[in-house]
Amino acid sequence: MATNNEKKTEKKNGVFAKIGRFFVMLGKKIKGLVSEWKKISWASPKSTFKNFLLVLVIVICFAVLLAIIDTVCGLGVLGLNELFNLWFPELTPDFITK
Repeated sequence: MATNNEKKTEKKNGVFAKIGRFFVMLGKKIKGLVSEWKKISWASPKSTFKNFLLVLVIVICFAVLLAIIDTVCGLGVLGLNELFNLWFPELTPDFITK
């Protein structure tokens, strides 16, 4: 026959006890989340819009810069190809010269 201590241990380790501890832990986590959520300071819509415009301008500037670099590199490769064709015409395939 089980003693009182064994019965208490069985109750503490039972399924319902585990479920209860889970919900207690979950409640503590949610309470902590709510307290941290209250500490957040949101930016004003005006400053958010200013930052959005700043990011947009920077992205456009970088896009233009990359387009210029791409164009210059592409023209450089074409120029090197033309120089190669002038210096080594015997190595140039027939379909390129036609």
